[in-house]
Amino acid sequence: MAKILVVDDDEDLSGIVQDWLISENHSVDVINRGLKAWSRLQIQPYDLVIMDWEMPDINGIDVIKRFRDSGGTTPVIMLTGRTSVDDKEVGLDIGADDYLTKPFHMKELTARIRAALRKSEAQVKQPLFKPLGIDNEALLSRGDLIGTALASRYEFSDLIGEGSVGIVFRARQPQLDKIVAIKMLQANALKEETIIRFQREAKVIGRLQHPNIAMVYEFGVTERKRPFMVMEFIEGRSLDNLISQEGAVPLPRALTILIQICDGIAHAHNLRIVHRDIKPSNIMLKQVAGREAVPKILDFGCAKLLEPGVEGQDIIALTKAGHAFGSPPYMSPEQVRGQQLDERSDIYSFGCLLYEVVTGSLPYDDPNPIEIMFMHIEQNYLPLCQKRPDLTFPEELETIVARTLAKDPELRYQSMHDLQKKLETLKAKVSIDSDSQ
Repeated sequence: MAKILVVDDDEDLSGIVQDWLISENHSVDVINRGLKAWSRLQIQPYDLVIMDWEMPDINGIDVIKRFRDSGGTTPVIMLTGRTSVDDKEVGLDIGADDYLTKPFHMKELTARIRAALRKSEAQVKQPLFKPLGIDNEALLSRGDLIGTALASRYEFSDLIGEGSVGIVFRARQPQLDKIVAIKMLQANALKEETIIRFQREAKVIGRLQHPNIAMVYEFGVTERKRPFMVMEFIEGRSLDNLISQEGAVPLPRALTILIQICDGIAHAHNLRIVHRDIKPSNIMLKQVAGREAVPKILDFGCAKLLEPGVEGQDIIALTKAGHAFGSPPYMSPEQVRGQQLDERSDIYSFGCLLYEVVTGSLPYDDPNPIEIMFMHIEQNYLPLCQKRPDLTFPEELETIVARTLAKDPELRYQSMHDLQKKLETLKAKVSIDSDSQ
């Protein structure tokens, strides 16, 4: 069974083609607009595309050109009423693999589909590229990377982490002798929504250039239709790991870490990007020779673009009314309710993180995640001094926590920059107090 995309503005004809191909045991999606087809091809892998020429917005020739220019290798059959030899030449030269004119017989179309799929499968089976590295075939097979261009450009050396959705490798770029992390989707996670989120994360991080945000160097799809991201490799441990191993972080060190996280989030907010999943496990502490570890913000897979425009609208469309994104212990009340979010939701999540960093415990905790979500809406947290009576907290810090964890967004700090300034002022005071002792 092949996954096929049919692009034709003739809804009656595309419906007939869809029904016929489904009867041939194929999985078929139908799109009636060129721009929508181009958007879909950027995020969803297909085994074959059937493309009409004439469409109301952009024509099939433009879609194929964009697809080929972006590195797309999926076979394309043009199905069009244009019958001249010149038109066939244009279609095949632009990147179509076959050209069938209307009217046509369904049996001829399915025969051409079978031929295109056989050719595509034969090409995939042949190792097109020699992989870098020695005795790493077993590692490469974990990501279906043997014979891919990606494995010929990066030397894969270790498996960093693996989950139900993604897998992350350590690799080296030999020309620059640079260690990178390569993140891929698992084969069983190649669903449209997952692919959209993965692509969104790459695009969002690609817009962010900040010392406290992990960088993305490259994004693409392998010949086996596996999306990947080449990212900054971060040697160190997560903030979550630091807290679980050492408990509450001493205030001077905590403030140094928190101010840098603030600065990174503020940079994202300046570009109208809301992270929506701020938590200690998404903060890595990068080891840097001769200085304190540098916090790096990860995982923009839940991020939301607030700005208008095609790209922003595509991302916002994923946030359906009544659907909550994020991790329950760090979700804002409006996030729990599935309401529209802005930067102040990240400020609340940061408040939960701040509370955990300085006390070693969450402001709201329960074995049941649903109970935690209700706590964000209905309950008040214990002040720092009550949560940890064995520790001393400045009154200014209690005030900062109270504002960040306000249930009403209007009562919180209205920007991450304002919050950062308060933390910087507190850090200066703590430093003076420490020096005077």
